[in-house]
Amino acid sequence: MCDLQAVVEFIDACGLGFLSTKGTCGNPRVRPVQSILYHNNRIYFATAITKNFYKHIQNHPGIEYCACAQDGSFLRLRGEARVAQHTDAKEAMLLKYPAVREIYGDASNSEFAVFYLENISAQLEDSKGQRTQLKA
Repeated sequence: MCDLQAVVEFIDACGLGFLSTKGTCGNPRVRPVQSILYHNNRIYFATAITKNFYKHIQNHPGIEYCACAQDGSFLRLRGEARVAQHTDAKEAMLLKYPAVREIYGDASNSEFAVFYLENISAQLEDSKGQRTQLKA
């Protein structure tokens, strides 16, 4: 695994992953996440501005995401969440995920938010314990 697109391809193959934040109460919060996108050399996720998750990333932008494959390999992805108003990223997210489109309709929905990661580090560990690091 040598680039961000490969990271997202691994995550896409897993289907579902889990993203953790620091909650507004100071405790860790973990949630299942399926909407991840590689777009314009960035990794994006989708959420709603009405969710506590949105508040968490604004107050404490450090996140960690973990996805596990059927063969036992897993990927840990860390970064700092940056809320974006990138219409092109929102449109790409809606195109990739019909379920997200069903919820928000289109990119102009004021409740629909995307965020990307900065200061990314990723580690892939295969079923034999071999680790591959990525810093971006």
